Amino acid sequence: MDVLGRPTRGNTEAPPIGDAFHRIVGVTALVLLLLVCFDGHLRAQTSNEYEVKAAFLYKFASFVEWPPESVNVPLCIAVVGQDPFGAALDDVVKGKSINGRGFLIKRFKSGQDASGCHIVFISASEKSRVRSVLDQLRGSSILTVSDIPGFCQGGGMIDFELLDQKVRFEINPEATERARLKVSSKLLSVAKIVREGRP
Repeated sequence: MDVLGRPTRGNTEAPPIGDAFHRIVGVTALVLLLLVCFDGHLRAQTSNEYEVKAAFLYKFASFVEWPPESVNVPLCIAVVGQDPFGAALDDVVKGKSINGRGFLIKRFKSGQDASGCHIVFISASEKSRVRSVLDQLRGSSILTVSDIPGFCQGGGMIDFELLDQKVRFEINPEATERARLKVSSKLLSVAKIVREGRP
């Protein structure tokens, strides 16, 4: 009975075990909510395809070993043809270094020689002359990258693909070996291996 003479419903507080259970459910729900929001934030940050590809170009430098004669200069990443990256490529390497080597970004118009660089991205604008660009770079220790379909089968080294809204890549080991580049097994393990002249 309460002070007014009404029957009470008993102790309305949950037993200790119930309290613990409700706290766990509440905390779990909060954690899940934060994970969903965080994942959404990450997706928003990387929604631009070429921001992701720019980040890959930067990371490739950590998994490729160039011949000794090119180790005392900044790592040069070049774009040949129309630049699809905008400021993304400059932003991703700003203030970064690998083994004490900083980065240099260069852009070349169609037909210009990019043979002084370490990584060369061949833009889709060069699709009709990609063979000419590869021939121009032949004999140099340059990692060639593109998103032109069939790039690796045609002698290129790394080809970006967009599958299920995610950026993937394939690697042509024959081409990297010809250029005297040592590609880490870690990078090879996450790539699709492609042989020249084969689909």
